[in-house]
Amino acid sequence: MSEELEQPSEDLVEKSKASRAQARGPLGRIILFIQQVIAELRKVNKPTFQELRNYTGVVLGFVTVVMVIIFGLDFLFGTGVTWLYTVFDTTK
Repeated sequence: MSEELEQPSEDLVEKSKASRAQARGPLGRIILFIQQVIAELRKVNKPTFQELRNYTGVVLGFVTVVMVIIFGLDFLFGTGVTWLYTVFDTTK
């Protein structure tokens, strides 16, 4: 089924080739583009509320973990640099 979703539908490809042959103007190309976008959006599967809640939890958890890692590294490097400047202070 995933192979089916990855490949563009044959209807759209044929319509696109046929319309290219007709040499549409700028407005015709915009209308064709909008029609193709609407046709592709009709194929989209919307997540259920349960899936949406699960995905949101996963994203928030991942962001929290990355935030803690970055905070820890920042704190360690900041402390290390402060220590270096106090130990090797030549203005004493």
